Amino acid sequence: MRRALGAVALLLLTACGQSGTATQSPGAAHSATPTVAATTTGDLAAWQRKGATEVPPASVAAVSLGGVQVVNQTNGAVSDADAQRWALAYVRANAYEFWAWNHMQDQFLQNGSLSPVALRVFSYDISTIRDARAAGSTVTVTRLVLRRLVLRPVPDSARAAIQAQVFVYTPYAFFLDQVGPSELDWVAASGTKTVKARRDPGAAAPELVGGQVTSDPLMGDIWSATSDFDCTSPNVRQSFGALCNA
Repeated sequence: MRRALGAVALLLLTACGQSGTATQSPGAAHSATPTVAATTTGDLAAWQRKGATEVPPASVAAVSLGGVQVVNQTNGAVSDADAQRWALAYVRANAYEFWAWNHMQDQFLQNGSLSPVALRVFSYDISTIRDARAAGSTVTVTRLVLRRLVLRPVPDSARAAIQAQVFVYTPYAFFLDQVGPSELDWVAASGTKTVKARRDPGAAAPELVGGQVTSDPLMGDIWSATSDFDCTSPNVRQSFGALCNA
């Protein structure tokens, strides 16, 4: 959720290797234990307490998995129904992230409960918003194409590597199989657009996002991200091995 694309900053949003079960999910209604979306968008004051300056539309929370394939590689530790539920929670949290990014809501990203270490997980998002604002511009971001969400257990042996990056260890992570196109632009008051980062169509941009499902009274069930790694990085692949394998 997290870094943008390109050589310097990769992603728009930035005991494994066992065989897993895969299910093609059309949406939450087909999960035995569906995630909970917020029943109301809440009033402005409630969102202001999360750092937002406006109320996100209800459509942000009303997500589905669509054509995204959910692969459960936990060897039964997490049921397939719960893997689907967690995946939908991830998609919902990601929708709130991109709403915030495209609406210059940096304080919401920092304080809105999407992560206990938001300044780390959303550091790129926040910095691009603040840089654009300082230049008198706004940010427009298009997301990578998400193809698969692979739920993997994170061994305790990875704890030190995760904490070394000022992230928080959690026992599960989603491997994101995603590709371009995506783009980050600055839009000046005059309407002039400047491309700041771009990933070409079909270019791979895999990511490993640790976290856990939490229930938020305004947003519903969301994946609270506790770590975020660029799986194209040789250092990350060396540290996490099969966790970053497609």
